[in-house]
Amino acid sequence: MKFPACHALFIILIGAVAGKTGTAGLPETVPASGTGDWSGAVWIGDGSEQPSSDAGYYADDPAPQFRKTFSAPRAIRAASLQIAGLGFYEASINGRPLSDNALAPLWTPYGQRVLYDTYDVAEALKVGDNVLSVSLGNGWYNPLPLRMWGRFNLRDALAVGRPCLVAKLEICYEDGTVETVVSDASWRVSGGPLLRNSLYLGEVYDARRETPGWQQAGFDDAAWRPAVPVAGPAGVLVPRTAPPVRVRETWPAAAVHTLRAGVHVVDLGRNFAGQVRFRLGAGGAGEVVTFRYGELLHPDGTVNVLTGVCGQIKRAGMGGPGAPDVADQRDVYIRSGRGDEHYAQRFTWHGCRYVQIEGLAAPPATSDVQAVALASAVPDACEFECSSALFNDIHRLCRQTFLSNLFGVQSDCPARERFGYGADIAATTEALIFNFDMRQFYAKSVQDFADEATDGWFTETAPFVGIADRGFGGRSGPIGWTVAVPVMMRDLYRYYGDRDVIARHYDACARYVRLVQQECPELIIPQCIGDHEALEKAPETLTGTAHFYQWSRLVAEFAAILGKPGDARQFDELAEAIRQAFQRQFVRAGKVGEGRQGEQLFGLYHDLIPAADRPAALAMLRDDLAEHDGALTTGIYGTKYLLEVLSTEDAAELAGAVVSRRAFPGWGYMLDNNATTLWETWRPSDDVFSQNHPMFGSVEEWFMKHVLGVSPARDAVGFDKITIRPCPVAGLTWARGTYRSVRGAVQVEWQLKDARMELSVALPPGVTARVWLANGEKWIEAGPGEHAW
Repeated sequence: MKFPACHALFIILIGAVAGKTGTAGLPETVPASGTGDWSGAVWIGDGSEQPSSDAGYYADDPAPQFRKTFSAPRAIRAASLQIAGLGFYEASINGRPLSDNALAPLWTPYGQRVLYDTYDVAEALKVGDNVLSVSLGNGWYNPLPLRMWGRFNLRDALAVGRPCLVAKLEICYEDGTVETVVSDASWRVSGGPLLRNSLYLGEVYDARRETPGWQQAGFDDAAWRPAVPVAGPAGVLVPRTAPPVRVRETWPAAAVHTLRAGVHVVDLGRNFAGQVRFRLGAGGAGEVVTFRYGELLHPDGTVNVLTGVCGQIKRAGMGGPGAPDVADQRDVYIRSGRGDEHYAQRFTWHGCRYVQIEGLAAPPATSDVQAVALASAVPDACEFECSSALFNDIHRLCRQTFLSNLFGVQSDCPARERFGYGADIAATTEALIFNFDMRQFYAKSVQDFADEATDGWFTETAPFVGIADRGFGGRSGPIGWTVAVPVMMRDLYRYYGDRDVIARHYDACARYVRLVQQECPELIIPQCIGDHEALEKAPETLTGTAHFYQWSRLVAEFAAILGKPGDARQFDELAEAIRQAFQRQFVRAGKVGEGRQGEQLFGLYHDLIPAADRPAALAMLRDDLAEHDGALTTGIYGTKYLLEVLSTEDAAELAGAVVSRRAFPGWGYMLDNNATTLWETWRPSDDVFSQNHPMFGSVEEWFMKHVLGVSPARDAVGFDKITIRPCPVAGLTWARGTYRSVRGAVQVEWQLKDARMELSVALPPGVTARVWLANGEKWIEAGPGEHAW
């Protein structure tokens, strides 16, 4: 926030005496700053050292609470606070929370950039003494040294350190003077009641250690310690532009069942990601209540925690020294003994449907347990409804899954891993864009990947967590996962008109493609993860080479957009060379590889099959579907490709039959087996796989593009040119919906009457549509306004 005409006087509050200027005792270095003025402010911590052994990280380590008392002696015109706190922070002034943001700041590669928030705090201040207070959690900055899958330790891959904060409060008075309060050694710090906090293992909260009034002026903090200036993370401080994590929805428990004395299982009604609030009633000081979280139940009614276990740590010693035998999600609350007690998590979140409570004498009422769904505050962008109850249920299933995996990073699952895997993003980018305004979110995601490509190679996840499967060595990720970068860039341009993201990251993308070309001069990619979780696998060399072609084509498009004809020609020629190499290696008279669904689809979707062989390739795809009784066998990418290829090749009815299927495998099968979010696999869980995984949510793209019928043109810029072609498949009789594009709402409604389609369309200014009139079997052009045929 800027304060015009308020810069006549700056008084920096450093040390114990307000109103004095000086820099005594400050470190020689101050935080690196991309934007914003951080002069005088330094990173501060509680002065504690990291444990000397891995086992030591699992001991009690109270989350630090910081407070700074200062005086505002005159009437205040305006005030702003800019702050970053790692891993997570909560800040208040005079006990008043500064916002309803949760789990701030958003996760980034902290060695490259750290996001800070800016708040208007004028209304929270008062004339006289004030207190700025901050609590810190470990978050992604101080994770436990858990050995995920027995080998990956986040502390080896992430920029890590003790919890710390940097802050600057600027107060503009009515008389034009300005005072500034900064983070420095004059702050006071003490350990709070939160004894342990981990993203994966949950919290231990000892209510006996609460100190009422610590966020207010007049509190005696003589026993507290001075804050200690610390180095902090190496990354540049930049303002947050992506939406924060906030409460999306709350609801009471659906049911509570008592298994035995003191043990109760709460059903929250649906799988979700977030926190749970508990009203615990009264009890004795020191009594312990334990909460364990899971997505499923065992046959005996106890909570099955195994699908949410961190990194599959399920046996003694697997997680490393000090780690629990089973690294499940759990919280522990130790009672204060002071009346009616409540508990909710602060610096973690859980992916669950069920909670097992132990240590509570009487079962809680359903109203005593509240699910608190958290997610990035991405605005809703669509409504969709049709005559198929199954399709409507799948739509809700997808949205619930998407929101469970938007926590500043689009994750694969909200419990077991929580990582930003590239393929999970690339497979569902358009599905999420149709549901939510993803402009700022995906711009951040692209930046996260770019920040990690310090050696020119994009990584499998962003932020990079140490996982580098089937890539090109070192930190490099598999090419089918790194392709998330240009896919997001293309869709940010096509849907939102974001040319800047292309300009900003073009050089990194071009460099990557050239590195891959150098690594694979024959233009065949030797390894890749492939079509993850397909029931019938396509060879890695085939899928990887298809993604190399996709990469090259997209970079050629970016070069053309930026007015680089030489580069565009170079990358187009490379893409054509890859296409020829693909055909020589994998295509025989329309048969791709062994002719399985996934193989045919990688060739068809990416246009890697000679035009003369395309009809034969499509016929083979139809034959394979028929051999499987109309069932798909595809995985993370093949499923997206299947629905798109069938629907654009005059076989939309087959796509509708795939989506309508109730038997295994399919979305209907999940729903009929009590799914409330998408599974990681088509098969039911064997206590390994996540029950809240977005990758098969690409069906949402199909609902919008082919059931409702709204698609951006290939040459669209900010959704200015679209195609409208509804497909009345699977016995559908009507559909209606809205997509709130960057240019305004696009509304479509259609219904069948006497075998004729009645179609209504509303287009906002700046949008033109090519509309298929099924009754006349012709295309027409439509401009802004309302239309009916």
